Order: sequence, then C-alpha cells, then structure tokens
Amino acid sequence: MESFRVRLEACDPARGRFRAYRINAGTDLLGDWLVDVTYGRIGSRGRTVRYVAADEADARKIVRHCLQRRATAPRRIGVGYQLREIDDPGRWASIDDHEAGGGCMHRDFGQDRASATER
Repeated sequence: MESFRVRLEACDPARGRFRAYRINAGTDLLGDWLVDVTYGRIGSRGRTVRYVAADEADARKIVRHCLQRRATAPRRIGVGYQLREIDDPGRWASIDDHEAGGGCMHRDFGQDRASATER
C-alpha cells in the first residue's frame, strides 16, 4: 500500500494531551485505493479507520481533508500537531500548497522533510 505516509504528534503535558495521528494511503493487491487513518494516544495502538477511494484523485482528497482538519488542532485542542515522519514521493501533502493558501499543512508541519524522518 504505501504511496503516501505521514505521522503527526501533538504533545502538551500541562493539558494532558499526547495525541498521535497517522495516515497511510496506496493501493491494495486488487488495485483499490485505500486510506488508513490511525489516531489515539501516543504509544497506544490507536483506532484505525479505513476509507476506500474510487481512484487516486479521491484518495488524495481524503488525505488532504484529514490534514486540513489536523491543521485546526491549535484552535480545537490547544496544541498543534508536529510532523514526525513523512514519506511523500508523489507530493500528496505539498508544503507548497499550504504556502499558496491551499491550507493542507499547518505551519508546525512546515519543517524540512529530511529532518522530520531523522527524529
């Protein structure tokens, strides 16, 4: 599956917020597009929701929608998500889109992609 993968974390010990969020997108063995969203407390197994998309464009829309929702975290939960890992060879979550006003990524995510995977 693995056409796109991102892992985000939101931590605020003072508020007891230790959240993890992961998105994996790609095709299965039959060629169907799947988007798996896993979320929960950091270190726990979390809950996974699987979306089946009609094609790659729909899968990209699902991913973009999920990332846009994470970008509103500071307003909703009081702490922003930080990019911890990204594997995005097809530029599904382009930081350039955010800078152009597309709103795909929160500014906290806008760090160098290479350094995000080194953590």
